[in-house]
Amino acid sequence: MNIGVVGSGTVGTILTQTFSRGENTIVLSHQGGAASLAPRRAEFAANVTFGEVAVALQQPLVIIAVPFTVAPTVLNQVADYQQRIVVDVTNQFTADFKKIDTRPLTGSEVIAKAAHNARVIKAFNTLPHELMNGRVDGPGQRVLFYAGDDRPAKKQFAELVKPLNFHPVNLGKLRHGGSVMQVGGGLGHTAFVQLDESLD
Repeated sequence: MNIGVVGSGTVGTILTQTFSRGENTIVLSHQGGAASLAPRRAEFAANVTFGEVAVALQQPLVIIAVPFTVAPTVLNQVADYQQRIVVDVTNQFTADFKKIDTRPLTGSEVIAKAAHNARVIKAFNTLPHELMNGRVDGPGQRVLFYAGDDRPAKKQFAELVKPLNFHPVNLGKLRHGGSVMQVGGGLGHTAFVQLDESLD
């Protein structure tokens, strides 16, 4: 799949490296432009290219890995996502790590409102960043919670992450699943491994 990653910080970098292990083509972008990423070429596989944010936002699947405070502005650069998938990996923190109150919406619903006509999936934000690569010490798969309002999009997302050693767990819609995944929801910064029960 063609994937656009917006944001080249710690999370954007790890997710770019993670999805590049599959049969995907990744466009990694940064607000400083594609040229600003050139010195980091050695960090990424050959199926990763550097592009402008506008190009990354046009891919069939877009990963938003920028701070929550700027994510709506970034997403608003596209008037119509035409039912493309947007994966929200943000947490509603300020730059000094103060929780942002988005009520009555969940954080992921705020993102969905900004991504006009996109099918938004909340994922990855509950994992410590060092575990977002799907790898585990020993047997098993890394449990990946996700939520979204569009069933076919969630099915497509689950099939995309399974080959990367994730065990996707569907938590329902953005209102309910997103609420337990976001800051203060109970699942934040947790890590679980799914073992093959047939081996017990």
